[in-house]
Amino acid sequence: MLNQTKKKLLENVKTYTDIGTYTSRDVSIEINRGRIETREIFVYDCMYAIEDKHKWNSVKEVIKVHRTTYPKKEPNKVSQEIRYYISSKYMDAKEYNYGIRAHWSIENSLHYVKDVILGEDRSLIRTGNAPANFSIIRNIVLNIFRAKKFHDIAKAIRLIGGNIPLIISMLE
Repeated sequence: MLNQTKKKLLENVKTYTDIGTYTSRDVSIEINRGRIETREIFVYDCMYAIEDKHKWNSVKEVIKVHRTTYPKKEPNKVSQEIRYYISSKYMDAKEYNYGIRAHWSIENSLHYVKDVILGEDRSLIRTGNAPANFSIIRNIVLNIFRAKKFHDIAKAIRLIGGNIPLIISMLE
C-alpha cells in the first residue's frame, strides 16, 4: 500500500500529465504473441508536477506510458493501461521507451520463469536461509539450461527431469 507522500505524488503526477504539456513523445507498435501492442510515451518536466520539492528534489522528469493491446483473435477485447514513472535524468521519450522495455524484458525472462515455470511463488519453503538458498539453486538451473542453449525452460525440465545421467553430464 502506498504511503501518504507517494499517494500525493501519484495524484499530482496524474493531474499534471492530464493537463500539462509534454516535452517529448514516442510511439511504438509491436506485433507479437498474437497481439498488437501500442505504447505511447510522454515525458514532462516535473517543475509543476511535484508540490513537495524537498522530498523529491532529485526528480527531473515525469513519464506517462499509455499502452493499448489489441488481441488479433479477439479484436473487441482491447485493453488499456497507464503507468507513471519518475526519473532523476533528462532523456527523450524514445530513450525512456527503450529503458522501460529493457526492464520488462528482464522481468519476463527471469522473474516470470522463476515464478511460473519453477514455482518460486508457490514454494512452501519460507523460513531461515532456505528461501534464498533455493532461489540461488533455481538461478543456477536457469543458467545451466541457458548455457546449454535451451530457450524453453519448461520444455527443458520435461526433457531432462528424472534423467540423472543427463543432469550430471550437463554439470561437467
